[in-house]
Amino acid sequence: MNFGENIKKVRTERNMTQQQMADKLLVSRQAVSNWENDRNLPDIEMLINIALTFEVSLDELILGGHTMNNMTEKLIKDGSETRRASLNVKLVRMGLILFALGILAFICGLLGPVHRENFFVDATYAFFFAGVVTFVFTGVKNIFQFAVRKHNR
Repeated sequence: MNFGENIKKVRTERNMTQQQMADKLLVSRQAVSNWENDRNLPDIEMLINIALTFEVSLDELILGGHTMNNMTEKLIKDGSETRRASLNVKLVRMGLILFALGILAFICGLLGPVHRENFFVDATYAFFFAGVVTFVFTGVKNIFQFAVRKHNR
């Protein structure tokens, strides 16, 4: 059973019209109709509101039993995309910090004594290299993931 059928079942078991359900949830009748016809899905906040209002478990509302449906797949996909985006942001920040440390080491190297054994020369190369590798890794990974997602559509 998919989410649209589950939401319609919740409504009809309570002998409610779409308008009555919409009024109770503070949404439009069209929103309820779209949910029931699988044209649109409510956000997680609304799912919780529906479950609390109609005293039905989220498992029953989303899964409608023990099999995955379109709502379950959407929630799983949204969660993985959020984690992926969060990781990308962290990697970009790390790359920026490493690159900035490289610039700082370069400036400190210019101000210090000029000889090959200068610590800042080595640190500059290390930080620049680490920053560039982080940017390249993140970029290549994102390009690859975008290509895979585009291919799977």
